[in-house]
Amino acid sequence: MTSSDSSAAEGSQVSAPADQNEAPFDDVITLSTSIDDDGTVTVTVVGEVDTFTAPVLRASLDTQLEQSPTALVIDLCGVQFLGSAGLAVLVETQKSARSRDVGLRLVANTRAVTRPLEVTGLIDLFTIAESR
Repeated sequence: MTSSDSSAAEGSQVSAPADQNEAPFDDVITLSTSIDDDGTVTVTVVGEVDTFTAPVLRASLDTQLEQSPTALVIDLCGVQFLGSAGLAVLVETQKSARSRDVGLRLVANTRAVTRPLEVTGLIDLFTIAESR
């Protein structure tokens, strides 16, 4: 992990540079965090979770878990692509949440998120809701 990947703040955006020989692309992820009155932290993810953006998501989720919330909700409704690096972040976050006794719930209502979880068999590891 590079130093630029290691820090993430509320509303973080990361752009990967386009190869000059390829068409430009936007590999951007936007994260926002909210805390409910009961201490539940919700991290809302918008964009693509891939090799370039997964470290930013991981850092943000780790930071939230370090604060010992009552529960952590990861809202993935705005995710357009969930690659293997993103799946790994979700599994690692689930393990970390369990070891800290923090409830973890995913909010996912798009095929872009549910299909990779189903195909890999990871869907059974998570509590998934279609809305907050």
